[in-house]
Amino acid sequence: MKKLLPQNVLKFKKIVKPIFIFLKAKIKPQYKRFMLFAKKKPITAFIILLGVLLFLIVLSNLISRPVKEDEDVKLPVKEVSIYTIGSSPKIRVQAQVEKSGVIKIVSLGNGVVQNINVFVGQEVYRGTNIVSLSTNYQGGNAFSLQRQLAQTQYANVLDTYQTQKDLIGKQREITNKNDENSDELRNITRQSLDQTRGLINLNNDILNTLSFNQSQYQATNSGGLNDALILQMKQLRSQLLAGNNQLESALRNSEYSSFDDEVLAKISDLNKDIALKQLELQEKALDLGKEVSRLNVMLTQVNEAIMYPSSPINGKVERIYVKAGQVVSPGMPIAQISGESKSLKAVAFLSRELSQAVSRVEASTLNFGTKQYEEVPFYVSEEATDGSLYTAQFIIPNEFSSFVTDKGYITIDIPIGFPQTGGTVPFIPLDAVFQTQDQAYLYIVKDNKAESKKVNLGQVLGRFVEITSGLVSKDQVIINRNVIQGDPVKIFN
Repeated sequence: MKKLLPQNVLKFKKIVKPIFIFLKAKIKPQYKRFMLFAKKKPITAFIILLGVLLFLIVLSNLISRPVKEDEDVKLPVKEVSIYTIGSSPKIRVQAQVEKSGVIKIVSLGNGVVQNINVFVGQEVYRGTNIVSLSTNYQGGNAFSLQRQLAQTQYANVLDTYQTQKDLIGKQREITNKNDENSDELRNITRQSLDQTRGLINLNNDILNTLSFNQSQYQATNSGGLNDALILQMKQLRSQLLAGNNQLESALRNSEYSSFDDEVLAKISDLNKDIALKQLELQEKALDLGKEVSRLNVMLTQVNEAIMYPSSPINGKVERIYVKAGQVVSPGMPIAQISGESKSLKAVAFLSRELSQAVSRVEASTLNFGTKQYEEVPFYVSEEATDGSLYTAQFIIPNEFSSFVTDKGYITIDIPIGFPQTGGTVPFIPLDAVFQTQDQAYLYIVKDNKAESKKVNLGQVLGRFVEITSGLVSKDQVIINRNVIQGDPVKIFN
């Protein structure tokens, strides 16, 4: 109404202005006549003035009445997602992009950036040093010192290794020679046993003869004639018996030590075995020390390499995140390298029910802004890979490399197929169904508007529900929940 007033005022001026001009020309003579008439007939003049005033009021109302304009109130058109009965429903999910050719190099330890050895845009090869780190601001590197110490120790081990091996070999040779010497001594002792036995037998014969002679002297000793001879025989016998005792003792000792099955021989063999085993252990310990020193050098080299981050691939330096003098900590990004060979894939995370229902026949739609690409998943996991979620993986052609970033996200419309239900019984997402206490209904697209339709529900499978009746082939079911009856809709492709 307020917007119409200025136009009505203009119309009113256009109509009234000629009237005022006309009245101005006629009003003076007529005013004089009317004043004379009013003096003669005041009541009649008053009625005439009242009628003119009423006429002007009616005329003003007619002129100032607002013109009604027909305003068509148009409802906003809503974009909706649908699926057609007779085809698999599609569910839109987010998928993470994995770019294998793009590597972000991060710090693996604490340090201070001393030098940046590459520049943005530089072509680098595998092993090219990106930056040099130190453990203090003066450039000291404790890991390099540890590596030098380990190399010095390893060099000493290598220098003395052969000498120690030779010493162990000599000790082993001495042990074997000592055992051979013991065996030879036993052989010598065995060879002298027969001679000792012969000497003992000879002494025994002499003793027998002396005993016989003594008995003869005693038998013929009348008046003590043979006392001196008898005493002499006894003395000789005593000497021979003492000699025999020594010889027999020596014989027993020789017999004990000369045979291999005796304890002394076994002790000698055991000592040899112990000595050889000890030498073998020393040799193994020497080899172990050498290997430990070598591994220690390798370990210190690995630790030192943490201070010199290098490119793991051939590629181009896309960005450098640090500057000289900056302190870095584990996990802090240092540089990003774009590799020569790139492979792209999208990983969609799904629930167990959806992963089992992903169609392997109908292609999914990968959305890259205004561009799309259709592809079936090359693999759908049979076990949960991220917590309780399963994954469906898609290959992304290299032509879309510029549309995505590593660890970025794209949307994928995945067709969900339930082959066990047959083609005549559709499954639709639960989000498309509205339920009251006594009925269930959903919206379909008809004449570009949302129209409600009553349906009967069957079993629920994951996030989808079976529609047993109420839908016909080619019905376009609206999946969105932001529409009501009669809303103009536009199908979102």
